[in-house]
Parts: sequence; structure tokens; C-alpha cells
Amino acid sequence: MAAAFSVALCLLGLLWTLHALPGAKGDSDPAGVLALLPSLVSMVLGGWGTWAGFRSLQKTAEAIAEDLATSVARTEGAQYRQLLGSGQAAADGRIDLAFTAGSTTVSGSRAEGTLEGISDYYRELRPGRMVITGTPSDGRYGPAGGDAGTGKTVLALALILGLATERSSRDPVPVRLTAASWPGGRIRDWLRTHLTEVHRLSRGNAARVVEADLVLPVIDGLDEMDQSTAPGYTSRAAALLREINRFERAGRHCPVVVTCRLTQYQALVEREVESGSVAHIAVARVDAARAHHYLSQRVASMERSRARWQPVLSALEGAAAGSPGAVPPEHALLAETLDTPWRLTLATTVFQERDPEGEYLRDPADLLVLADSGRLYEDLLDRYISAAVTAAHRGSDDASHRSGADTPAQLDADTTWRRLAFLARHLDDNSDSGDGSHRRVARRVLSSTDLLLHELWPLGGQHRTRWTERLLAMAALFPVATLAALALIPSGQTKALLVFLLVLLVAALYRPTWPKPRRIDVGRLRTPAGRRALIVTTTAVFSIVFVIISSMGMYAGGPHRNVFVIAAGAGLATGVPAGLARGLMMKQENVGISPRHTIRMDLTAALVFGPVAGVGASFLFSLMLVLFATGDTDASFLDYALFLFATTMVGLTAGAIIFILPVGGGAASLRYLAFLLHTRRRLPWRLGHFLDTCYELGILRVSGMAWQFRHRELQNHLAARPTPPSPS
Repeated sequence: MAAAFSVALCLLGLLWTLHALPGAKGDSDPAGVLALLPSLVSMVLGGWGTWAGFRSLQKTAEAIAEDLATSVARTEGAQYRQLLGSGQAAADGRIDLAFTAGSTTVSGSRAEGTLEGISDYYRELRPGRMVITGTPSDGRYGPAGGDAGTGKTVLALALILGLATERSSRDPVPVRLTAASWPGGRIRDWLRTHLTEVHRLSRGNAARVVEADLVLPVIDGLDEMDQSTAPGYTSRAAALLREINRFERAGRHCPVVVTCRLTQYQALVEREVESGSVAHIAVARVDAARAHHYLSQRVASMERSRARWQPVLSALEGAAAGSPGAVPPEHALLAETLDTPWRLTLATTVFQERDPEGEYLRDPADLLVLADSGRLYEDLLDRYISAAVTAAHRGSDDASHRSGADTPAQLDADTTWRRLAFLARHLDDNSDSGDGSHRRVARRVLSSTDLLLHELWPLGGQHRTRWTERLLAMAALFPVATLAALALIPSGQTKALLVFLLVLLVAALYRPTWPKPRRIDVGRLRTPAGRRALIVTTTAVFSIVFVIISSMGMYAGGPHRNVFVIAAGAGLATGVPAGLARGLMMKQENVGISPRHTIRMDLTAALVFGPVAGVGASFLFSLMLVLFATGDTDASFLDYALFLFATTMVGLTAGAIIFILPVGGGAASLRYLAFLLHTRRRLPWRLGHFLDTCYELGILRVSGMAWQFRHRELQNHLAARPTPPSPS
């Protein structure tokens, strides 16, 4: 595109020279006309030389990977600590998971290990392709179950942290992707998009690090791509696995790590979807001894608390030491029910809930009764939201899900349940459109796991939300458009007014189907990349505007010094704001962003970019009116003053247009506002703040730029129950 633009610019200069030279007479200088074409060619060559110099100063792929590894270790470390269930008051109360290696055709020296050794195990695999599943319950004391909640994501995070913190310059950086967010297409394209949108790499840097094979995709939740527990050959999970099989370099498979429930993975294997060169490791269920150790460290470290939890600890201790036949059934059922990290977290949260006076609401001994009746897991899910919210209100040290030192904002437990149930139902509906396929809106597959503020708008009604957005855009433009009309009509600028109103109409009605939030980083101008963007964009826009305005001015009144002065002023008026906006709008590399800040930063970008563009447009429009509307290239100061009011109004309107158009930020914010208007009774105005608070409480987790429910079973439980259970 840049080459085509350069050729077109030179051809334009040639055509203008051939056309203007025969008419050069009077005060016109033929030498000035002839000098235009060499000037254009020199400008193009100089621009290409400058660009080549900037390209030579760019980071190497190894340096980009090093910064990326630091970002990954920081962001995923917080998720790892949260999912492990290690609270601030019990830093050592972690659930140590074990894993075993199943049948595999790849080389590896060890067949088992724990969280701490997963990265060492992976480094010995050749090739580095691995699938992480759980271990189903054996059903020895109750019905056999699947491997939900066994810690597949926790093990994947342990692998990511181990590889990211201890790597050489040529080792790939592990990057976690949510399988349900796969847009289709090649794995490398998905990686580049993910690095750009989530880890804030520039497009060039993302492409360089991916093409250098310095990114290891860790694809989490393959089982969550399809509603069926037995995905077939045409399922989305199967399509993704086929793309993974094609993810190679020079005929050799590139390393990939995938997490999936065992049932879904076995169904895909039976369909002969996956390739044979994959190591399969299974996360072991938490045995009674590990559960006993976790509870002792987590909630029973003090004498009083140990006495309170003693019935549970004794039952787990007996289940760990005794033979299957000698263990009381209720003890064995308790150990089997609490044999995953997720269920242990539920139990410690629910049975540590207190009343306003600080008294515990439930006796841990009830765990034995509920386990014996088979209602324990259901009861824990029913009470989890209330317990998590109450723990934050009381400032309890037992809130293992607290991610920061500050107490989260207070929420009402019942209201929180209803809001989250509304969102959970939306996610579940996305994964089941009646025929087993995922729901699509405007040719995009909606995620069944991710909550992104700027992509929730279909929840307010696909067509209602978009038409409301258009009405909001027109309402925002109407006041400034009216002022601009009042300023232009007395000046006799009827044609300019008609064109201007047409632009307003287009700006109001043209809305992107899926607006992307923009971001401004003021500190970017202190970096080499920001300064390069400022200089290159300012130079390019100045040159283009200068050539166009001077050419038009010479056609109108012949070569004159005021023409070039006005053209230079117009170039600066447009080039500097454009360069400044470009420098500010560039994505800062390797900086993670909280999901709640996406809309705020998009709105900030619009509020900054709109006025800057408005000021430049005011000055440019003023010069254009003086030059072409009056027909006087020797315009006096009075001529400028006559148009001051009109150009100010036009500039304000131009700034508003930039605010509304998707190019300068604000499009995602406007769509988000329209969405909130249609979900006002179900969701709060400060939805991002609410979801972030739920994350701090441990109800949600963060994956990349999206919130997700802490566990898929919690999402399904809430989706099926729009109203909270009665208190007990």
C-alpha cells in the first residue's frame, strides 16, 4: 500500500506539471512549476529512507520475547495464586497437585510429578506437544464422575510460570489462550492477534516473535468449545485440533500445550482428530492426605479453628490411613467429594462464612452429613456466592480469593447472584443454539466463557442496541451541527453546509459491527516508538496536505507566496495533531490491562483525539475559506477574523465527528452505553467495577482481557438458577 501511494503521488505531480506548465504566464514562475515533480520524488525517497532507518532500530525477536516473558510471569502469577487457594493469612496453605503421564509416543524420562516439577518434565519432551486432562473419580463410594475441577488450568499455569521465569533467549514464551475464543483460521494468526490485543505488542513485534517461533501456545479449555460431551469430527474442538496439527515449521510440529476434560478428549481421539505425537498427562485427584494437609494449613492452623474442623480432619486422616473396607462410608464419601482443588476451595469458603457479630454460620461437621446424603457439592455451590460476598464485608482473613490488600466494594449477595446468573445464562446460550453449534452474531461466534465489556452488547438485543447507538450518535452530533449551520448560513456557504451535513449523517449512521476499544498512553511519547510515530505521521500528513493545498491554490490564483504560506499552515494544522494522536494511540508493548479499563481507555482516547482534531480542523477550515471562498490570496487579518466564529463551530463539529467515528476511539464506548441502557434492570451502570469486584472475591477469574467464571460448573449452576436459594 505504501509503495502504491508513493507511485500515485509521483504520477500526480507529473500530471500536474504537464497541465500547469503551458498555462504558466504573468507572475507565474515556470521554474517553480517544474520544481514540484523533483520535490515530490525527493520527498518519497526521503520518506522511504527514513522508514528504512526506523526499521533498523526495531527490537529483535529475542528482546521482544524477553519482555513478553516478564509480562506473562506477572499477569499469570496472580491467576495462579488465586486458583491455588492460598490466602494472605495462610500463604503456605496450597494444594499440591500430582500428575501422571499416560501412554505417549514422544520421548520423556519421567512418568509422574507435581506442580513444582511440571516445567522440568515438559522440557524433556520431544516434540513439545502435550495434552493435560484430569482423572475421573472411580465411583468407589458413589456414582462415578468426570474430571471437572481437578486442576487442569492450575497445572497449565504452573507450567507457564516455570517456563516463563526460567528460560534461555531461544526458548519460546508460553502464552495462555482460551480455546473458546478461537476465531478460526491459522494458529499463528490467532497468536498475533492475541499478542496485539492482550499483551499490547505492536503488530510488527507480534509478527516477528511469532514467526521466530518464540511463542508457545497454551490453549486452555478445549472441552468448553462445544456443548456436547462427545464432540464429533465437525465440532469446533476438532477443527481447532486439526489447525494445531498443521501448526508446524519446516515439516516439524511446533510445540503446543492443550487442556481438556478427559471424556471430550477421548471422543476426539476416537474420531482420529489428534496426531499421535502428543504426550498425555493426567492431573491426579486430591487424595485424603493432601486434602488434610491443605485444610490444616488453610483453615485449621490455630488451636480454636483446629478444634472446630477436627471432625473433618479426623475423617480425612482415617480415609488416608485406613484400607477401603475399614473406612466408614461417610468418611470415604467426604474424601471423595473433596478430592479436587475447586471443591476444597468451595468448602473452605462456605464453612468460614460469619454473621455480622463474627460468629460462624455453619459447623464443618455438617460436611460429613451432606456428603453422606449426596447433597454436599450442590449445597456448596448454592452457598458460595453469599459466603464470598460476606467474607469481603467482614474483612475476613479467610477470603482466599482476595487479590489485593484493599477490601473489595460491598455487594449484596442476592443481587450479585441475579446479575451473575443473567450473565451466565447468556454465556450458556452462546454455546447452544439448538443444533449443538455456537451462537453467531454478525458472522462472529460468541464466546461461551469470556465476559468482555465491549462484546457483551448482543445481550441487550442485537438490533435494538445498534439502533440505540445510532440515535445516541445523532444526538451527540446535533448540538454542534446546529451551531455550525448557524455559523455557515449567514456567510453564504450553502454548499459547504450541505457537504458538512452529509458528513455528519454518515458519521452518525456508519457504525462498525464489532467496535474495538482504542487506547491512549501519554507516556508513549517518551519512548522511541512514540516519538517515531509522531515524527513519521506528522511529516507524511504535512507533505500530503502541503502538496494538495498548494496545487489547488496555484490553480485558483497562480503561484503566490501566500499560497505556500497557507499550505504550510494547513499542513502543520493537520500534521501535528495527526502525529500527536498517532503517537498517543499506539499500543504500548508488554503491558497487561485490566478488563475493566478497556471502555475507560476508549472513552479517554476519544475525548483526547476529538478536541485535538477539532483544533486542527478549525485552523485548516479557516485557511481554506480565506483562500477559496473569498478568492483572495492576499487575505488580511480582517478576513481571518470574519471567519473566526464559523471555523470555531466547524472545528467543534469536526471534533465531535472524530469522537463518533470509529477511527479515533469512542465507538466501543458508545456501543457499551447503548448496551447498558437496554440491560439497566439486570446489570449495574458500573458493570466493569462490579465484575472486577467479583474477581477480587474469587467468583470470577481473568484470562487475557476477559473475565471468566471461576469454574464452568459454577457458570452452569448459576445459569440454571436465576434466583438465589433461600438462606439457611
